[in-house]
Amino acid sequence: MRLFVISLLLCTFAGLAACGGGSSDPVPGSLSGNWEITLQRHAHPEPFVFSGFLLQSGPSITGGVILGGGCDGVGSVAGSLDGQNLSLTIDEFGQDISLTATMPPGGPSESTFLGGAFSSLAGACADYDSTGTWSAVRVTAPSGTFHGTLTGISAGGTDMFDVTGTLAQGPNTGSSNAMLNGSITSTGAPHFCPYLTSATLTGLISGTSVKLSLVDSTGAQIAQFTPASITPDGTSLTCQAGATSCYVFQPLSNACPGETGTVQLSFP
Repeated sequence: MRLFVISLLLCTFAGLAACGGGSSDPVPGSLSGNWEITLQRHAHPEPFVFSGFLLQSGPSITGGVILGGGCDGVGSVAGSLDGQNLSLTIDEFGQDISLTATMPPGGPSESTFLGGAFSSLAGACADYDSTGTWSAVRVTAPSGTFHGTLTGISAGGTDMFDVTGTLAQGPNTGSSNAMLNGSITSTGAPHFCPYLTSATLTGLISGTSVKLSLVDSTGAQIAQFTPASITPDGTSLTCQAGATSCYVFQPLSNACPGETGTVQLSFP
């Protein structure tokens, strides 16, 4: 839910520059990409999850992440990779979280999972010192065609829409999110209640968290897929774990009173 609560802030922060196309795939041998970072504190079992994008240029690393652990907002990331020694600093409104790790002998790759130790002093987001371990997974950019099913529940029972479409991630600008753009079409026999025929997809991705709006040809929003998540390998998009529904189709008439449902999209 963190991604969606501050989506307006994120759009402003990113300048919406990611709409312009371009590749978001990581450069081979680079830490550039979309990452989900989990901090496990020694003193508490609840993990803190941060998500966003890193950019590596030579040994220098920059980026931005959506902050976790109850510290709402966006934090900048700065660091370096010196040989196999990785160091990153996440800025939580002046309170720094320091992350260190030793890279494997082969260095970073498109399938890299990172991990090491972290520490932070009391500050703006927490009034206590903290130490622990951290791990991170790179999230593959969704790209190309998909197929799937929307399963809705309404007063008339269960309704299933088979769908196909395309989805592409915009360029990595080192922000806490990137844009998503694509299309979706209902396939198979026409439905009595035409909640979805075809629509444009537009949204945001940060880590594995995804928000997608379905927009018709007039520019009106049909529905949103939220809260939704994508697997780290970029092959499957579903409702976030624990969510009983992640879209709402509004009523069209007395005979079509609307429905809520879940989504399952597979790439390709």
